[in-house]
Amino acid sequence: MVGKIIKQISNDYTVKFEDKLLVCKPRGKFRKLGITPLVGDNVVVDTENNYILEILDRKNELERPSVANIDQAVIVTSVKIPDFSANLLDKLLCMIEYNNVKPIICFTKLDLLNEEELKEIRDIQSYYKKIGYDVYANTDIELKNIFKDKITVFAGQSGAGKSSLLNKLDSNLNLEIGEVSIALGRGRHTTRHTELIEVLGGLIADTPGFSALEFKGMSNDAIRDNFIEFNEYKEDCEYKDCMHINERKCGIKENVENNVILKSRYDNYLKFVEKRWFMKIAASFLNINEPIVDEVTKLSSLDIDYLHLDVMDGIFVENKTYTYEEFYNITRYSSKPKDVHLMVSDVKRHIDEFAKLNPEFITFHFEAVSEVSSVINYIHEKGIKVGISIKPSTEVSEIVDYLNYVDLVLIMSVEPGKGGQAFIEDSVRKINQLYDVREKQNYNYVIEVDGGINDKTIKLCDKADIAVVGSYITKQNYEQAIESLRN
Repeated sequence: MVGKIIKQISNDYTVKFEDKLLVCKPRGKFRKLGITPLVGDNVVVDTENNYILEILDRKNELERPSVANIDQAVIVTSVKIPDFSANLLDKLLCMIEYNNVKPIICFTKLDLLNEEELKEIRDIQSYYKKIGYDVYANTDIELKNIFKDKITVFAGQSGAGKSSLLNKLDSNLNLEIGEVSIALGRGRHTTRHTELIEVLGGLIADTPGFSALEFKGMSNDAIRDNFIEFNEYKEDCEYKDCMHINERKCGIKENVENNVILKSRYDNYLKFVEKRWFMKIAASFLNINEPIVDEVTKLSSLDIDYLHLDVMDGIFVENKTYTYEEFYNITRYSSKPKDVHLMVSDVKRHIDEFAKLNPEFITFHFEAVSEVSSVINYIHEKGIKVGISIKPSTEVSEIVDYLNYVDLVLIMSVEPGKGGQAFIEDSVRKINQLYDVREKQNYNYVIEVDGGINDKTIKLCDKADIAVVGSYITKQNYEQAIESLRN
């Protein structure tokens, strides 16, 4: 029987049929094939055993938020608390256009602006309308007319007012609304799962707030081509494949200079094209200064990609760090994706605890477990990406049988359990080995390196995808340190 996934919590998928709802599990073969069901998928279901047997072809999908077969995306854009972010709006527009989804922009919290700020936002709204986007304020009555017979995803930064807007559209929803952290200017996550809700004659997805995005699968050409106003003036460029950066006669740059193209749009385009090749940074706060909550909140507001949680039990490694409850309190104002690194002996108990943080990755140590496949499956069953880590004394060859089943491989470039150690250069050999295996076997894991990373050693690890950086950031000016790593 064919139905549509309308809700996902961990590894439980609620499938809607014409006359009933079923909570189903995906078949194990999906995990082996690297396939993950998404909310919005049309699926074939074994209704006797409640298993998803097949995922039908998708017309599109988004990475963050993770939803498939979408007709339109409403980008809920706060103008105050949190402040307006042209960078985030343009990034979302570019990604949504690339996925063949119609973007709709909805500005919220206009009532919090003074007269001068409101005029500036009105000018910005006018520009996005002029280049072809549907633009609304959350107070516009006609907003209710856009949802009929559509699957709509709501997206935007934490605290932008997605849940508030949905409650206003349909008062029966009663979605939880969270306060905004003044220290960070971002909202506490109130949406804990992804779900399609029947509203105003259509299906609407309310999804967890986020601020870290990536141009997955997008070439620089694709980023360029999905800045829609560029296509109107590209015939004025000297070269057909003009990237609008260093070329001599460029119609795009001329129109930026003449204030025809909004300068912030062009500046963001340059940032996206350049940053797309940067290694991601997972910031560890193992050695951060007091007060820890304030400092971690400050760190999370900067240009990092993940917040890295070093979990130590004093048994597998000498040191002991925070409990789950302490980690929760320390990171509760951060909207960055979490990258959990378990340096513990009782692995499954810690997985159960830290899965409640809804991290992107939970990484365990190969040396800490006897049943590696069991742990990999245990994490995957919670709907979380799996990482496997090896100490400096462990060779890549010892984990090669598991590489097709994990999402991340972490190379420890220092001995685990202590901060501030010097980088072990032999780690570069292992990173290169993992890179070569991935290319040859067409595997999908990302490569992470942790230990002794600074502005010099990061260059040695150019085949890694993520660098975990701790003391180099936390023992100096955070922003300057991150900038030096990016450069």
